[in-house]
Amino acid sequence: MTAYLRLPAGALLCAALLITSAAQAQSYPSKPIVFVSTFPPGGGSDIVTRLLAAKLSANLGQQVPVDNRAGATGTIGAASVARAAPDGYTMMFGTAAALAVAPALYGNLSFDPVKSFAPVIEVARGYFVLLVNPSLPVKNATELVDHAKRNPGKLNFGSSGQGSVHHLGGEMLKQATGIDMVHVPFKGTGPALPALVAGDIQVMFEGGASWIPYAQAGRLRPVAVSGPKRFPILPDVATFTEQGIQGAELAFWWGIVMPAGTPRPIIEKMNAEFRKVLTDPDLVNSLRQQGAEASPGTPESLGRLIADEQVRWKQVVTRAGVKAE
Repeated sequence: MTAYLRLPAGALLCAALLITSAAQAQSYPSKPIVFVSTFPPGGGSDIVTRLLAAKLSANLGQQVPVDNRAGATGTIGAASVARAAPDGYTMMFGTAAALAVAPALYGNLSFDPVKSFAPVIEVARGYFVLLVNPSLPVKNATELVDHAKRNPGKLNFGSSGQGSVHHLGGEMLKQATGIDMVHVPFKGTGPALPALVAGDIQVMFEGGASWIPYAQAGRLRPVAVSGPKRFPILPDVATFTEQGIQGAELAFWWGIVMPAGTPRPIIEKMNAEFRKVLTDPDLVNSLRQQGAEASPGTPESLGRLIADEQVRWKQVVTRAGVKAE
């Protein structure tokens, strides 16, 4: 006599879904994977996106075309990815601006950075340098704060745009130290840096490496590093913490996300593929040229980063009264 094990319908459905997901992952990818960049072509972050795409394409044996959907602090591209089918064939090069800052700036986003995406992996993280025009009689951040307190409202700090991380870094410094500076937004760091060199603005946070030639020529002066340790190229420039200034730590980070509901086996496969790519010397060098270091982790660690950063930036934006343009 044969005995049969009777399973609840729900358990049978879960088992079927698991089997289907596993089968999808084994054959994945079977067609091109669209890689959404929230930046215009040609910028530093877009260059990294395209290099990632090329390396992934070679490893996976499938095309990984980059689709530039820039604008509105990255929210245009993010919204398109949130609406995409959760089948593993759409992913996004996500940034702090789109996934953490934007929710605090815009009250009517069509997506939720936590609920609308499945985190895959953090790609890289970098920190900012606080730069001043050499005409300012300061050599470090402590002296800058003292000077600003003696001259309230007389210093201008520039940024790459209203609501950008550069802008909010300046607001965070104001909140941490009680100084009063006037924000001057530009359309990108391209025009902002020359304005700093010319003395049209006196202070600015900047990431990447575009500021280095100016500093080497003595046309800009770095006075603080926003991360937990000094930059190797700036061994004499102390961090904010070393200078006794708390609450001014500022980082930029990049991570890969897919639409919510993307099968877990596909997420794990892509996490593993990105880990391989992030050890490639060409990519590591390209990241360093943008002032960043590879920082691969788990999908869960990226998810926690996005959630924590949303809380942090909402506090900064609310206290500063920053509004999106």
